[in-house]
Amino acid sequence: MRVAAIYDIHGNFFALEAVLQEIRDSNVEKVIVGGNLAWGPEPRQVMDLLFDYKEVFTFIKGNADREVAHRYGKEKGLDDFVTDMNHWCADQLTDEQLHFLKNLPEKEEIEMAGLGKVLFVHGSPRSDEEAIRLNTTDSELGSMLENVEQDIIVCGHTHIQFDRRVGEKRVVNAGSVGLQSRASGACWVILGDEIDFRVTAYDTQSASERILQSNSPYKEEFADHYVNPPYEGP
Repeated sequence: MRVAAIYDIHGNFFALEAVLQEIRDSNVEKVIVGGNLAWGPEPRQVMDLLFDYKEVFTFIKGNADREVAHRYGKEKGLDDFVTDMNHWCADQLTDEQLHFLKNLPEKEEIEMAGLGKVLFVHGSPRSDEEAIRLNTTDSELGSMLENVEQDIIVCGHTHIQFDRRVGEKRVVNAGSVGLQSRASGACWVILGDEIDFRVTAYDTQSASERILQSNSPYKEEFADHYVNPPYEGP
């Protein structure tokens, strides 16, 4: 079995469209969509496209999916940027799409020949807001995985691809499709006989120009991120 894991789309329609095309050409049997789908400058376009696959793909919930669907704001301690985006994105979505985001499961398990049991979560097995980073210490990571029985944990949330081993566990971060860091394309991963990290090129200039013509809050920041992805720390 070959499983594609795509995480952190963040309302980037151009990037999602390019990744889905590559998935169609990659002999993949299952697709896991690992959360944080709509929070970004083109939430409705992304959700309309993903709804074409909602009976085919497996979806799990990310922190931004919950925040958008429930319109979280300053009452949750969020800053102006996140609050404004949560409310604006929710306003763009249909009632059906909001209901879909509210009711996504938090994790998915698959048993794969050669890899063993694989657990897909958004952040960590304990919380979709808990970040597993490239430089998270082994002791910190060990406590996150203390009650995890699966052999491999696939996560996202921090937007940087990596493959780590801690004791008998292997932790794989798929990276971000829509708000990538340290990469010039849309990041995702295929699990099969091995872990195959992918970076799919897409037309970042056209994506940026279209965002600038939209009514998205903070559109200048998103447009700049597309053409100048940051090199953030671990």
